[in-house]
Amino acid sequence: MTKTLRHRILASIIDYAILAIYATGLFLVANLFFSVFDWSTVQNPIIGQLIGFLTLTFPVITYSYLTEKSNWRGTIGKKLQKLIVLTDQNKSAKNILIRNVLKFLPWELAHTGVHWTLYYNSTGIETPLWTWVILILPQVFVLGYFVSILISKGESSIYDKISKTKILYITT
Repeated sequence: MTKTLRHRILASIIDYAILAIYATGLFLVANLFFSVFDWSTVQNPIIGQLIGFLTLTFPVITYSYLTEKSNWRGTIGKKLQKLIVLTDQNKSAKNILIRNVLKFLPWELAHTGVHWTLYYNSTGIETPLWTWVILILPQVFVLGYFVSILISKGESSIYDKISKTKILYITT
């Protein structure tokens, strides 16, 4: 295992721990909010998706985007693991935005599948095939991402290739 790959894995663990803390706080606030207000509005999958996107996915993408385009050139996990995100200097903000949208796309697709599955289960309607596809597709994407990271020894993934970015371990 290369240093870049090892540090990229550790950086991911750190970043997902930070994300888990944020998501737990968000969950606690949501439970408090819905103990006071009517829970039934979120049973609508479109409203639930919108709330989930605006409170979880959008802030996470924004955090990753802003830290990776900053002077740090990486998230807190990457910074602690001495990794930076390299881009084509002429289009760095655009490349980093594309990178993060593609990186978190499977996550948002999975949320969509979960919202619709909960909706169909709560209404007694059989879950349609398209919902199952939306639940399985993110797993295929993530597997592809993971394999591409392993093949590149931590320097690149499918979403890095598409966005023309690269991960570099800094030895200094």
